[in-house]
Parts: sequence; C-alpha cells; structure tokens
Amino acid sequence: MACDSKILCFRHCCSKSIFCKTVPEICPICKLCITEYKIMPFLVPYPYKNAACEPNSIVVRPANGNFLTDYHIVNDLHIGITNMNGLVFEYDKEGLILNDCSRWTNCIVINVIPSSWDSHWNETLKIMLKDSKWKSENYDEISMNCFNFVIEFINNLKYMNMNFTNKETICGKLILPKLRDALTYNFLFMKLESNEFFIS
Repeated sequence: MACDSKILCFRHCCSKSIFCKTVPEICPICKLCITEYKIMPFLVPYPYKNAACEPNSIVVRPANGNFLTDYHIVNDLHIGITNMNGLVFEYDKEGLILNDCSRWTNCIVINVIPSSWDSHWNETLKIMLKDSKWKSENYDEISMNCFNFVIEFINNLKYMNMNFTNKETICGKLILPKLRDALTYNFLFMKLESNEFFIS
C-alpha cells in the first residue's frame, strides 16, 4: 500500500467514526482537544494486494486502470488465477497469458481453498494450460473470455461442490462481497483527497 493511500479511523466524543489520513489534535465533531478516544485510531484495511504475493488465488482487477483511482462499478473487470509461486494466469484476446505481473500489483484477491488443496489447485491448472481451447483465436469478448477460464478452472477443481454456471453466479458469490469492501475504501479515499477528515 502506498503511504498516501492509507486511511485511519477513530472515535472521540460520540458514536460517529472519523476517517482521516493523519489524526487531528482537535476533534472535528466536538472541537475539543483530543486526549483520549472511544475507539483508538486504527488503519482501515487496504483491500488491494499484489497478486505475486498471493499464491493459489483468484485475482480480479479493472480491465483498464486501477481500482483505487480509476474504477467505477460500470467498468469491466478482468480475472485471473495465481499458482503456487504467485504467477498469474489470465485469458484474453492474446490467448493464455502468463505473469504480466505489472498489471496485477493492486488487485482484489479471493482465496477459495485451504492449504491442503494447494497441490490439487496446481495440478488442475497444469491440465487446463494444455487445453487448446484457450488459444487466442477462440477468444470472444462475450462468450469465451477471462471469466470463462476461471469458471472452468473452479468447476474442474471440484472443491466443496463449488460450481459456477455463468459470470453472474461467480460475481455474486465470490467477487461482489470483496468489491463492496473495496468500493467503500475507494469512497473514503476520494473523500479524503479533498477533505482533511470524513465523518460517518
């Protein structure tokens, strides 16, 4: 996390939370000097991670730009899979792409398996990488894209009866819960770009 994207939160005189980049000396609500807290200042968890540091995961990023400063809910998402070494496998119009890591440094990470499944995760991925269906000529923006690649991978994994039939189900079950947290963080970040604090 870049230090200019950190967000702090605390409570001083009431049940309202104060979000800021640095804790002020004077409470913005009661206007008194802060000597004690109802809730001590804490760092709001940063929702984005570097895919290279997240082995055996599903990773999601905007199709263009980055989540923190460019993403809006109507923008397309791109999705990939990391292996045991943190290498990213993704499918797009170029076909199957391995480890274009510079584009995956601030992504949403979704962990779906326990460590006891790591070996099976990587074996399933190796089998899929040999499948000729993931060549560039088979790519279609609507019907054969990055989501199809990840959905087929998860279905082949056969973990805990996890099975997805389409993009809507994988988004609803796996991506949207994480995306909501990320968008809340983005909202706070944008508020603090032009204000010293935000009260909620």
